Amino acid sequence: MATARLSKELAADAIRMWMSCNRNCTAAEKTYKISRTTIQSRLNLAKIYYPELFIENDNRPLSEWTYPASLSIEFDTGSVLIGSDAHIWPGEHTIMMKAFTVISKKLKPYATVLNGDILDGARVSRHGSLLNSNAPKVSHEIDAANEWINTLHKSKCKIWTMGNHDQRVDHYLANNAPELDDYAGRISDRFIGWDFCWAVNINNVEIRHRFRSGIHGAWNNALHSGITMVTGHTHQLHVTPVRNRNGSHWGIEDGMLGDPSHKCFEYAEGMPSRAQQGFVVLSFIDGILMPPEFCELISGRPVFRGDFVF
Repeated sequence: MATARLSKELAADAIRMWMSCNRNCTAAEKTYKISRTTIQSRLNLAKIYYPELFIENDNRPLSEWTYPASLSIEFDTGSVLIGSDAHIWPGEHTIMMKAFTVISKKLKPYATVLNGDILDGARVSRHGSLLNSNAPKVSHEIDAANEWINTLHKSKCKIWTMGNHDQRVDHYLANNAPELDDYAGRISDRFIGWDFCWAVNINNVEIRHRFRSGIHGAWNNALHSGITMVTGHTHQLHVTPVRNRNGSHWGIEDGMLGDPSHKCFEYAEGMPSRAQQGFVVLSFIDGILMPPEFCELISGRPVFRGDFVF
């Protein structure tokens, strides 16, 4: 069926609105009072007829990042499953990693986001290894991560936001064997089908491994970004609402899929911490975010929506 051609003026306007709102149609709808589906339709046609306009309207530096600064995803109704900080070692799938798999198969999320530090990278850390710690090779961590990832529901969108532990792999090669970078490849080459980036924006919710830390990190993330922000890195699991005349948005820290008592965290010397095993589910209806939900560990068992997962 033939598609009506879009005028160059309308295409340029749609691109300008989209880019001015951080490449997010939902935000553009609120700002410019034009429906999200109209903007998205015009963008799709612009990609076909006027691809050069995307370059002309893009004011970002021309230098190419190793991973995209941000990806943008939009959909109407469905869920997003977000987990981080698994710090995977071979043969040691934690109870929360298993719960993540169960909930993934149950909810069949539109998008699955691995929000950084899925690998541990103990052998390529800038910190010295402890004697007899028997830290695994990076290749063995990668194999273990792929084994677990293959148990998850095959979401339409599969995103991996880079964490500082994930970066250890690329950093080690870049600094110790730069002449082999093309031969060895990056971490993203080891996980086929996953889109790697520093952050992803889903229906105007930003998900990234880290932004601001500290006990008030979630509050500061939402306050200073002006939108709902999901981060990992701190291993804390909680949500802080920000209320204003525009309604509510949330600062969310998504806990950890790993076990805080695992020997890979021996460097913390067993000191008390706010680390909590768990992960986050975001649900959208007509593109609108519902209140965030957690799966967390209660009495040694994962709990989600008021019931034990197993």
